[in-house]
Amino acid sequence: MKKAIFLLLFTFTISLSAQSIRVYNLNVAPENAASVGDLFKEYHENGKRKSGNVTLQRVRFQNHVSHRVIITGDPNNWGSAIERPESDWRAYLRGTRAFRRPSEGSYTARSAYWKNGDREKYHVGQQWLIRVEDPAKYAAAWIKFAKAIEPMIGDRMMGLGAINMGDLDGASHYTVFYGENMNDLEIILNKIRTSKAYEEFVKTRGENEIIKSFSVEDLLSFN
Repeated sequence: MKKAIFLLLFTFTISLSAQSIRVYNLNVAPENAASVGDLFKEYHENGKRKSGNVTLQRVRFQNHVSHRVIITGDPNNWGSAIERPESDWRAYLRGTRAFRRPSEGSYTARSAYWKNGDREKYHVGQQWLIRVEDPAKYAAAWIKFAKAIEPMIGDRMMGLGAINMGDLDGASHYTVFYGENMNDLEIILNKIRTSKAYEEFVKTRGENEIIKSFSVEDLLSFN
């Protein structure tokens, strides 16, 4: 399957006008993964969004979730830029429904910070769902930390967002960090955790609890 990776377009500010994010989890049997990818590409590659993009990712280390679809964009400029027949959308849903099993953990969120980079090279990420006691304190500490480690991580991406809706066992925020592969992620994250910037972040972020973490991998993306 040919990849069509585009950079995600997020804002760099904590504000109500930040990019909206909608995450729809899928549970697909391994033998049906290629069919779901083909249907995703067939429907989305001929469309164009007013803002943001739509991405299909593979998910690992999360129960009953094998893939997810992420839709991002400006809430004031949301949706398709090209008028398409409703029948196309219904046909797409019917096609994917045959390959999907019950899943959980879908959510909506608002991007608070995104460091851009080389998403084609660094397309494997680790995401954390976190319960935060003081959102403003946590966000300020996290963004300071993210900026401090930029020289260390190069063209890798990282982001922070506030969760709006979803049954995520009380998680209020997510963070995500991308690398070249699982091994690259492990090496760079271990390096980060020994840095002074991370030590300062731990001291200043306030009370928080990691609810879960899992791996994501970009497969296809269209804007």
